[in-house]
Amino acid sequence: MANLIRRWLGRDSGPQPSPPTPLTTERIDAGYRLFWLKTALEWDTDRRTMIAERVAAAITEPGFAANGLERRFRVAGLDDQAHSGASLLALAAALRGLDDFDDEAEAP
Repeated sequence: MANLIRRWLGRDSGPQPSPPTPLTTERIDAGYRLFWLKTALEWDTDRRTMIAERVAAAITEPGFAANGLERRFRVAGLDDQAHSGASLLALAAALRGLDDFDDEAEAP
């Protein structure tokens, strides 16, 4: 009861939450890869192939930048949203990984 009264009076604020973990390039890339892997697992092979081709074209365009958070790039057929360059690079990596996995699963 005494702790409750101290907290209510502002004399004991209780345990403080830890500060947020800062965003790093590695954390951003890992988040994008996880998101795109989960998303692409729901796509059929034809959609994965189509999106992989369009992403490959987008990331080789002049003016493409592997920016972390600013959403500047669109890929036709992907969705109606703009994506960051890092997000599209992560999508390309996720699709390559799924393609490699599918190839290994089909091998005798």
